[in-house]
Order: sequence, then structure tokens, then C-alpha cells
Amino acid sequence: MAQSLDILPAEVLLRVFSFLEVPDLLQVSRTCHALRDIACDPLLHHERLHHASYTLAIALARRPLKSSISPPNSWIWLSKTNVLSRQISKSLIRIRLSHNLEHRPSPRSLVERAILPSSCTGYWSPVSPALIQSQQAIQRRRLIDDLGRKLERRPSMNSLVSLNILPEECARRSVSPAIVATRRKVIRESLKDGLRAWVEGRALQAQKRKADELEAAERITVKTLVRRFAARKLVQEMADSVDSISLEKRRAQARWGREVEIARLDQEKRTAATGACAHPTRAHVLGLRKFWEGVIRAAAG
Repeated sequence: MAQSLDILPAEVLLRVFSFLEVPDLLQVSRTCHALRDIACDPLLHHERLHHASYTLAIALARRPLKSSISPPNSWIWLSKTNVLSRQISKSLIRIRLSHNLEHRPSPRSLVERAILPSSCTGYWSPVSPALIQSQQAIQRRRLIDDLGRKLERRPSMNSLVSLNILPEECARRSVSPAIVATRRKVIRESLKDGLRAWVEGRALQAQKRKADELEAAERITVKTLVRRFAARKLVQEMADSVDSISLEKRRAQARWGREVEIARLDQEKRTAATGACAHPTRAHVLGLRKFWEGVIRAAAG
């Protein structure tokens, strides 16, 4: 048996209406005056406001931080600015992609420019790319097998050393031939540098010796020539068995220097006293010096 809501107490109706939403309360208030009075009761709305504030306080305490749900950490909360920026970025990517696709070269041009191998012409030829890949795999496998057979037939390191193809250090110390060749090259260069320095030293020594000889030849004076001439004359007279008196005179004439000067002065004093002259005068010596200097200049010219 159907019963009307009017028979229910007002407290029960208030409790029931507290669970309704605002649009439902609006529809109930339009049914009759009694329900309208209960739906518009301030106590009902005060209770609903209190319940909503309590629920809202609990939900606000449990809500996550805005930084955790905002970009770039998360894309749950998006503002209008984020949405517009994403749309703009997608549009830019779409434009760039379409531009690149329009300007991309064809496989034929890539093959002609040696970017792709000629076997890749299968992209525009009736040959399937799968067949081309299988053919390439077979060729690689064949190359691997050929290389394996050649490695099996290669000679050992000891045989290469015995044939003088590899240096002995490669087999004894397991050193790379390039390192051995570099070491030998360094040794050869050092030997060349040593020989070059030795030759340059010998050349410098020869030049120095020649310069010393030239300097010694330039140092020859009239005194040296007179000494050499007197010594040779003395040796010749000794060979001819000259008497002792003339030999002493020749020996005195062969000496030249400070002692001869002193002896000459003493002799001049004695001769001045006796009126005799035993040694040549200074004018004769100067004339002899000029003569020998002329001889040296003629020989040097």
C-alpha cells in the first residue's frame, strides 16, 4: 500500500532531505507546500553546510601539492597556459615533420650519392628488401668463412722469424712489429746524429788547425827568420868543421833578444874605448828587417 511523504514526521523528512543534492531539493520543493517548507528550512541548510565544511576540511588536508601534479613533474593539473603551450609545440613538431618529409631525398638519389649501397635500390625496384638483406647476410657469412680458412693457413710467427720477415723481438717478447720498426728507426736516427756530430767536429778541428797554421804563418817575423837562418848557417859550418873562434862568433850571432842587447851595449862601450866594431849597427838590422818583411809579403801575395 503506497503512502505519502506527508505522513512522515518533519524530523525524518529533514534527515532524508539532508542526503539530497541541491537540484533534487529544488524538485521536491515544487511538489507541494509542506515539502517546500521542509526543503527551505534553515536548519536543513545549516546542517548541510556544516557537513560540507567538515568533508571539505578532510579533503583539503589530503590533497597533493600543486607542484607534484603540475608539469613537468606530472600532467594531472594543467592550466590554460600549459594546454596552449602543448598545442603550440605539437603544431611546431607537425610543421617541421611535414617540411622534412617534403624535402627528404629519394632512395635513388641516396644510391647515386653513394650514401646507400646499390643493393638498396630494392626500395624502388621490384626486388623485395627482405631478399636483399638475405643476400647481404649470405655474402657476409661467405666472407667470414673465407677469412677463417685463410687464418688457418697463415704461417706461424716462428716461421716468419726464420724467413726474416718478422724481427726476432716479436716472437721472443711478443712486441708489435711496428714498435720494433720504430725503435730501429730511432736507433738509426741517433747513429746518424752521432756521425753527423763527429763529422762536424772533425771539420771544425780541421778548420781550427788550418786557422792556427795561418795564424802561425802570419806570426813569422824578421827575428824568427834571422834565428832560423843563423841556426841553419851554424849547422852548416859545424858540418864543415869550422874553428872554435868563428863558431863562438856564429853562436853569438845566432842568439837574439834581451841578452844580446845587453851584450851589444857592453861591446859598444868596449869598442868605443878601443876604436874597433864587432857587431853590426842598428841601421843594418833595420835594413835587414825591411828586406825580410818584403820577402814575406811577396810570398804571401
